[in-house]
Amino acid sequence: MRFKCTLCGECCKASPVSLLPHEDVILRELAERMGLVYKSYPGYSMYDRVSGYNLAFSYVMDLIDGKCTFLSGNLCMIHNIYKPLICRSFPYIPRQVRYNIDSYNRVVYATAEYGLSLVCPVIKDDKRMLEKMLETNPGFLAEYMPSEYDAAGEMERIRSLMLTLLSTLWRLGIVDLESHRPGAPVYNLYLFLVKHYPDLPHILRIDQVMKKAEELVAHE
Repeated sequence: MRFKCTLCGECCKASPVSLLPHEDVILRELAERMGLVYKSYPGYSMYDRVSGYNLAFSYVMDLIDGKCTFLSGNLCMIHNIYKPLICRSFPYIPRQVRYNIDSYNRVVYATAEYGLSLVCPVIKDDKRMLEKMLETNPGFLAEYMPSEYDAAGEMERIRSLMLTLLSTLWRLGIVDLESHRPGAPVYNLYLFLVKHYPDLPHILRIDQVMKKAEELVAHE
């Protein structure tokens, strides 16, 4: 058996969308180019004593009128430009992401726990079969939903990359991290890292995304 999305659009109306910091930058730009309302707010952050900023490790995109701003009918308007990783991995999504700070070794890292969302009607229908299969074969999800499973892996690889780059800056003395400081201004972690790692947009292929966006606007 293989998971197959039915394009019902329920996942695009269920809840605000969790984003990696570079994804908030991408989606805000796409929404502006497409004339769409876009609202988001920072998620988890850590304070940097050197810059005086709370560095946002994640963002949450609000629903607009009860749905994702990029949803048209039951289809995603940016599917072929840039679809957030949590959308690509759905219904296999992080139930909890924990950010850990090791002040002695100057390392920040994350651990994520994934699970299947019952918001998806396909998962509801397959729930008993999945529970039975996973009891005997814990790796079954990689076979059942290979694309979604791979997207989840990519999400965690990018999250780990950003935290590794930040940890390097910490060990070099460029930043000095501690827990979130209430009242301090917030700065997007991706935009902060780009100042020190100018190749990051290319590594994350953001330049290709923006090229697709330009082609879309030119076509319209």
